Amino acid sequence: MNRVSNTNRQRFLTEFPKSLLNDAGSIFVGAGVSMAAGYPSWTTLLREIGEELGVSSTDVHDLAALAQWSIQSEGGHTKIRKVIRDNIKPDRDIPVSLKIISRLPIRHIWTTNYDRLIERAFEQINRPLDTVSGVADLAIPVRPGATRLYKMHGSVDRLDDLVISTDDYELFRSRRGAFLPLLLAQMTGMSMLFVGLSFTDPNVRHVLSLIRESFTTAPPEHFAIVRPPHRDDFRTAAQFKARSAQHALWAKDLSRYGLIAVEVKEFSEVPDLLVQLERRVAKGRVWVSGSWPVGVSDSSATMAYEVASALGKLVGRSGLSLVSGAGLVVGSASIAGFLEALRDGGGWDLDRRLVARPFPQPLEGRDPDSASWTGLRRELARLAGFVVFVGGAKYSGDTLETATGVLEEAELAEAAGAFLIPIGATGGAALELHRKLLGSRLPSVGATAARPLDSELTALCNTRASATELVAIVEKIMGRVSKSLG
Repeated sequence: MNRVSNTNRQRFLTEFPKSLLNDAGSIFVGAGVSMAAGYPSWTTLLREIGEELGVSSTDVHDLAALAQWSIQSEGGHTKIRKVIRDNIKPDRDIPVSLKIISRLPIRHIWTTNYDRLIERAFEQINRPLDTVSGVADLAIPVRPGATRLYKMHGSVDRLDDLVISTDDYELFRSRRGAFLPLLLAQMTGMSMLFVGLSFTDPNVRHVLSLIRESFTTAPPEHFAIVRPPHRDDFRTAAQFKARSAQHALWAKDLSRYGLIAVEVKEFSEVPDLLVQLERRVAKGRVWVSGSWPVGVSDSSATMAYEVASALGKLVGRSGLSLVSGAGLVVGSASIAGFLEALRDGGGWDLDRRLVARPFPQPLEGRDPDSASWTGLRRELARLAGFVVFVGGAKYSGDTLETATGVLEEAELAEAAGAFLIPIGATGGAALELHRKLLGSRLPSVGATAARPLDSELTALCNTRASATELVAIVEKIMGRVSKSLG
């Protein structure tokens, strides 16, 4: 990968997560994502139709024109709609890329694809999604908390309202023009990521022309994940050479549209790149994990409460988001500190910055739903980039024991790739985790850092330090790690 490609990738991983965390990021899903699921490309989809017309779809650069010729030859849309129904209607496995996208904090997704992969990815995790595939759908109010999916060229479940042919593109403004102000507004005030962008896709060329039409100079910054041509993609070396030259010029030309090309050698790299994006987004969130028995008022309980409260304040004033299971003592103290910091700073973005997943508490005499609790812990671990452990103790009779639930949270957080910060001075599971991490093989520096330095762990285990001093160490650790990410 050349220097420009590395620079563009780093820029993407630095800037786009900020846009997502600020509710200023959107995504455009192109044909490449559907092809990763096994759906045909436009060229493959129209191959049979082209053969019936006596032309090869691989030799026709304007595939919308090929669709137009079929409609004229057949005297209607029946043939091409049947081809789309038979090839696009069947459900295929959801690609990993879309599973990751469905988990990102995103409110707006655009696509020119007909299939239902995006809808199914959201359904799989029970996340609300409002689909807009026709102009009339734009008038329907968005459900609270739902992401909106704009299928600007229609959906396979509405075959009579698809953008397919030259006529459809030329008459787009009169038939589906209501999509355009929304798209342009988002591309003006938001950063958009294009995934599955194809140089030959007529749909994408249409979208780019709309951007160019509105921004002749200084367009907003967007990103496009693209793959250069490979020799295996072409029948002859001459074709490969010609397309490679076209791609290099095209990637450079994307700057006219405000698009920064983020190149991958293979499409198989896209999921890993999106995982990196997801973890960068998570680094903007801090989960304060821990517990302490309710009703205990000794010095250990006081320390746990004060540390948790101070951590909440740190998260609030740092512009980060707080992740919490909203448990008693540690959870409530961190939320209280977080809210205090937001009030003092005039913050009005509580709905965006507080991610709470309260654990369902059983009635007295009943056991908690362990499977449900593990599921919530796994979700919290995935959402958080930093996990700070405070205390983690419970009473068994008259004996104070380590809270095994907090240790489970540590295991899940480590598996999710989060950075673990145990404040050993607060005792309980945090102290046990401190002993486990001290001198361990988990990296403590670099982009894959997962734990503090041994010296930092030792400082966090100082029982003579005040809550303020301990949280100051946490702040320095998070600053060091965030700086290493760029």
